[in-house]
Amino acid sequence: MTAFLLDHVNKVFGGRRREVNALSDLSLTVAQNQRWGIVGESGSGKTTLLKILAGLMPPTSGRVQFLDRDLDLNNRATMASLRSSVQMIFQDPRSSLNPRMKISDIISEPLRSPLLKGRTDVPTDMRARVDEVLSEVGLPLDSADRYPHEFSGGQRQRIALARALAPRPKILLADEPVSALDVSVRAQVLNLLNTLVDSFELTLIMVTHDLGVVRHTCDYVGVLHQGVLVESGPVSSVMNDPRQGYTRELLNAVPRLDS
Repeated sequence: MTAFLLDHVNKVFGGRRREVNALSDLSLTVAQNQRWGIVGESGSGKTTLLKILAGLMPPTSGRVQFLDRDLDLNNRATMASLRSSVQMIFQDPRSSLNPRMKISDIISEPLRSPLLKGRTDVPTDMRARVDEVLSEVGLPLDSADRYPHEFSGGQRQRIALARALAPRPKILLADEPVSALDVSVRAQVLNLLNTLVDSFELTLIMVTHDLGVVRHTCDYVGVLHQGVLVESGPVSSVMNDPRQGYTRELLNAVPRLDS
C-alpha cells in the first residue's frame, strides 16, 4: 500500500494579474514505512506541499492519493480516514499548543474530532490514551494536569508528538520539527522521533531546510526548488552524488568542520 501518491500536482496562488506557482507538475510516491525529507530554501514550496498532504488545502490540479484512496476534501468519509491516519507536528511547539488548555486536553484533542465519531480504530478511553502516549514520549504522567508554559521547548515538542500519536496514525507529517529548539535538545527530539517511527512502523514526511536533520532521520530525500522537484532518491545517493546544481549548492551551504 502506498502512503502518498502525487501525480502531476500543481498549486497556483493569486489571480490573473499575478500568479505564483507554488508547486509545478510535482509527482512523488511515498511507500508505507518510508522516511522522506523534503528540502529546499524558503519559498521553495515545502510547506505548501505539506498542507496539501495534510488536507488543509486542495491542489489546483493533479491527483493526490493517501493509503490508496483519492484525497477528496469534500468527502466526509475520506476526511475522517485522513484525520485518524495522518497527523502533523508543527515547527514551534510554543505556538502550536494552546496555552489555556491542560496537557491532557491538548493530547486528547484529535480524538474528539466529530469526523472520528463512531470509528472503531480510534482510542475511546481518552485519559488512558493520554497516559499511554505521555509514557511513549518520555514524560511523567502528572504532566497531563499541567499547562504548556510549565515545560521547556524540548518537552513541549514531546507533548506535540504525543498529541500526534494519540489517534494511532499511520503517517506523520513534520514541519521543521526541531528548528525552534535549542541545539542541545534537537538531537534528543530527533532520536525520540526515530524511535517512535520505528516502534509504530510509521511513515514520516518531514520538510526542513536542514540537511543534517535529513541525514539523521530520513532514508529518502526530495529537493524542491521554486516549486519543482528537481531531484529525489535515497539520502545517501542524493547527498553523496547529487545530479543537480541546486542540490550541490544546498550541500555546499551546510557548515562543516575542516580537519
